[in-house]
Amino acid sequence: MLSLRRLAARLIVIVPLAALFAMACEHSPTAPGVLATITVTRNPDTLAVTTSKQFVAVARDADGSVVGINPTWSVAAGGGTISNSGLFTAGAAIGSYANTVTATYGSLSGTASVTVIAGPLASITVTPTPTTLTVNGTQQYTAVGKDAGGNTVAITPVWSAAGGGSIAGGGLFTAGTLPGTFTNTVMATSGGIAGHATVTVVPGPLASISVTPNPSLLAMGATQQLTAVGRDAGGNSVPISPVWSIVAGGGTINTSGLFTAGTTPGTFANTVRATSGGISGSATVNVTAGALATITVTPNPTSMAVGATGQFTAVGKDAGGNVVQFTPTWSVVAGGGGISASGLFTAGTVSGTFINTVQASHEGITGDATVTVTPGPLASIGVTPNPTTLNVAQTRLFTAVGRDTNGNLVAITPTWSVVAGGGAVSSSGLFTAGNAPGTYPNTVRAAVGSIQGTATVIVTSGALATITVTPNPVTLGIGGAQTFTAVGRDAGGNVVPITPTWAAVAGGGSINLTTGVFTAGNTTGTYTNTVRASVG
Repeated sequence: MLSLRRLAARLIVIVPLAALFAMACEHSPTAPGVLATITVTRNPDTLAVTTSKQFVAVARDADGSVVGINPTWSVAAGGGTISNSGLFTAGAAIGSYANTVTATYGSLSGTASVTVIAGPLASITVTPTPTTLTVNGTQQYTAVGKDAGGNTVAITPVWSAAGGGSIAGGGLFTAGTLPGTFTNTVMATSGGIAGHATVTVVPGPLASISVTPNPSLLAMGATQQLTAVGRDAGGNSVPISPVWSIVAGGGTINTSGLFTAGTTPGTFANTVRATSGGISGSATVNVTAGALATITVTPNPTSMAVGATGQFTAVGKDAGGNVVQFTPTWSVVAGGGGISASGLFTAGTVSGTFINTVQASHEGITGDATVTVTPGPLASIGVTPNPTTLNVAQTRLFTAVGRDTNGNLVAITPTWSVVAGGGAVSSSGLFTAGNAPGTYPNTVRAAVGSIQGTATVIVTSGALATITVTPNPVTLGIGGAQTFTAVGRDAGGNVVPITPTWAAVAGGGSINLTTGVFTAGNTTGTYTNTVRASVG
């Protein structure tokens, strides 16, 4: 795009040539008419400040013919300056200057209006600057652009902040939480031109007061200097002159924050107070008692299952019964488990009562506690006797013993049952053998919930009651042989193993005393009950 200066230069060439051409066409230079009008072109015209424009004056006679003249140029209403040749240079003041460019020849003159506009952007001014804001405070900034002559140039700036806070697209700055002076942090930019503003961020209003040390530990009558620090909502320090007071006992404090502990030991929560305006901060004071005289360990006594844990606490007191703060040394001196440095006792795997086993000590003073370690949950049941042998109908008392996973006895009241035959059992565990001999594996059961134990029973036959000889009767020829068999049974009819002695007691032949083979004799006849098998 051509600049205004270059455009003006072109007009200087084109316009005079056009005028001369018109003069040549209408009249000869040697026969002009009487001058009637002077017209200045271009009219109106617009220039940027300090730029130049060539104006041209065209004179005509009454017939409208061009008349050659050499006018006198002047500026009648401001807006700039003009040379003898009609080259107008805009001034630094923008505005519309009506009929200001004047071309005069004799008594006639022609004029042209000029509008002077601002030049290109040369500077940006950001206001207000400097600015002081509290943390999180806001400030609306304005950016004004000007040309080299100081005339306002309309701009749409791009806003940015280089620290101290943040700024929105419309120029609204929000201070951050860090106090300080941030030089030229606010920036408004348009093209390659920038303007700046400095922001000082100061702490906000007092939001909190912290008192240190907190807590404070003092012996009775001792002193402690306390300090109060004020801060705003962002945590920045705010200078304060606190008013000191005691609100929950424990001692006294002077106007400078020097605390003197009283004569009553104890923990005085938030007793020291520092106040500024409506904001307060507090600190806790622990006033300690006299020398340690006794240690009491609790709980005492206590019971816990094997492997379980229990927290013990040791409280020290002076001779007057005031609590004395101390850190005990924990130990186990009579078994039963182990204990940590913080007093957490873990029961061992052996149940029993361990008298004064937990000990807390400090500088020669001790305290004790007794622990009873109880068995863990039932893990197994043992049934005795196992195995056991009984004759039919014989009785036997069974016993059930419960134990935890570590083998400690657990008291139980089992439910008795027979699960694989062999007899019957009472609710107290008294077993009565049945009439069927045999081995009955794991038949006697003692159960508690899902835990059970068993025992095996072997039932044997009763005393021999009868012997049966077979075959019976038998018919044999003379000299014939027959093997007889003897079966013993008890009173219940159960077979009883026997080794009988054989005999022929009523004639008819002879029998082998051990094998039971009978050989018929030579005399025929019926021999009733002649073959005998006897045991005892």
